Amino acid sequence: MGESKLKRLKAKQMQMSCAGVQTAGGRVQVRWEADSAATPMGQLAYFIEFLTLTGLWSGWQERCPLSYTSPNAPSKADVLGTWMLSILS
Repeated sequence: MGESKLKRLKAKQMQMSCAGVQTAGGRVQVRWEADSAATPMGQLAYFIEFLTLTGLWSGWQERCPLSYTSPNAPSKADVLGTWMLSILS
């Protein structure tokens, strides 16, 4: 097999291993690396999709009693997201 055919085959395999995940920020492509022992983010993209599609993330933001008055204060989503990721790590 020629080098160009191998590149096309590899690109096709990589494309088949991609999955679209819906997040609050929009649709994101996730690529599964079968050769890797572990990925840095693991299944986090799918957990984020679950939170977004079930409405748990938006509901949590709406019910959260946080309120900052500083003009350079972080958004409620940033604070809650950082807090959740610190718990999961």
